[in-house]
Amino acid sequence: ADDSPILIIDADTGERIPHFAELDMSQDDDTQRMLMIYPATALDYGTRYLVAIRGLTDTAGSPIDPSDAFKALRDGSATDDGDVELRRAYMDDAVFAPLETAGVPRDDLILAWDFVTGSKDGITGKAVWMRDDLYDRIDAGEMSYTITEVEDFTDDAHTARRVSGELTVPLYAEFDDRGALLTRGDDGMPYHNGSTTVPFTVIIPNSVMDSGEPGAILQYGHGLLGSQGEVGSGYLAELADTYGYVLLAVDWTGMKSDDFDAIVLMIVQDISRFGIIPERSQQGFVEFLAAMRLLSGPLAQDDALMTTHPETGASVSVVNTEERYYYGNSQGGILGGAYTALSPDIERAVLGVGGAPYGLLLLRSVDFTAYFLMLQTMYPDPLNVAMWMGYMQTLWDSAESSGYAGITTTSPLPDTPAKDVLMQVAIGDAQVTTLGAQNQARAYGAVLIDPAVREVWGLPMEQSGYAGSALVEWDYGLTEPFSNTPPDDSTDPHGWPRKEPEAMEQLDIFLRTGTVVHTCDGPCQNLD
Repeated sequence: ADDSPILIIDADTGERIPHFAELDMSQDDDTQRMLMIYPATALDYGTRYLVAIRGLTDTAGSPIDPSDAFKALRDGSATDDGDVELRRAYMDDAVFAPLETAGVPRDDLILAWDFVTGSKDGITGKAVWMRDDLYDRIDAGEMSYTITEVEDFTDDAHTARRVSGELTVPLYAEFDDRGALLTRGDDGMPYHNGSTTVPFTVIIPNSVMDSGEPGAILQYGHGLLGSQGEVGSGYLAELADTYGYVLLAVDWTGMKSDDFDAIVLMIVQDISRFGIIPERSQQGFVEFLAAMRLLSGPLAQDDALMTTHPETGASVSVVNTEERYYYGNSQGGILGGAYTALSPDIERAVLGVGGAPYGLLLLRSVDFTAYFLMLQTMYPDPLNVAMWMGYMQTLWDSAESSGYAGITTTSPLPDTPAKDVLMQVAIGDAQVTTLGAQNQARAYGAVLIDPAVREVWGLPMEQSGYAGSALVEWDYGLTEPFSNTPPDDSTDPHGWPRKEPEAMEQLDIFLRTGTVVHTCDGPCQNLD
């Protein structure tokens, strides 16, 4: 609005960017509360934006004055400060002039600056290069695997067989262990550095094994610092059996249980190596991509994945290699957004209780509390901690949904189809705030399905049967704080939507048909 105290403006087009702002309430020092501004939708790659702040008051209602340095720049008054004078010409031409053209008088400003977003190649380029090199190596016959165990279950309610194995995958990290960064050649891109062995799990439900009709591949992404063992959860077994999916899982290298020690050590010893998380997670993308190619290729014809057709008696594969989908929850929904954008194989994806960016999610998550205490111990100044959170996000962009959200459903990566995405989240989630899911949904061009439990700014309402991306929020009668702090976790609905029968049915319809059907009786609520 014309009278908004904060504006974000595209420097080239003059377009105003929707956003929200808040004070940092994650700590108790009123004198050190940083003002934080978040775009409410994805910014464009490689684009210069202007930020203008005016008309702010302090807690007593008194106007906040600009700093002496900014006032001198704004008003054109000379100083003997060399740093200020070096900035004067640039601020006049690149900041103040375009702001005035956009209808923002410089006399009103108490602070203004510009920034340039990362380029598409800068954010996605390494992951795309590794993906393409991986596929070249697979096409050259370099992929190999070994079955390590086949477990048959005769009395399990949902699961007929679990197949475990190891897949050999190209390595693009400095070394094959936690705490590694990606390799870097003279061109700045990763390079092939040998190979690594990746354990995998395939679960075949009773319905697929007994019918002889192949099941679609549903690749699963596990939660925070977890493992592929999560794919054996009861609700996933029920989902796979009810709707005929063959489940596939690998650990998310970079954010799996084995990475925990290295992450903690980095925080308390050398936070400048924060890149070990997003960069090693991109090695994890390679391993997810390779696992999907394995199951939709040679593994599908392995004896361990064959069954006898009950009518013909023929030996047939349990895998439908033409239907390939992704489903991730929590961390699997956060990193999974980037994986979805990268994969040329999966048709559609369901992201459960996810969101973006991490810089918005972390302080609102009970999962981050212990790590946050470490940061506060290492960096006692709250402003330093807040700045570190911003710096971290510039690295996170390459390995989580935020850096890829704007190119997932439209303008996709080279040789990659656009995807539709269904997001299922819980209001009051104590681990992943719905604010992040709403941001991500707007970037996807997603909609709400009528009747929704509430309106969400920027998301239009569509009728059941809508073909495209959608956000479905579940209401459990819980509230969310209006600050960057975690909700009360005494009742945490984080794991609930994925177990709702209506959510499972909606997931299946969406993955198979691309339409979002309202499967709840009224708004999706469970207030019991």
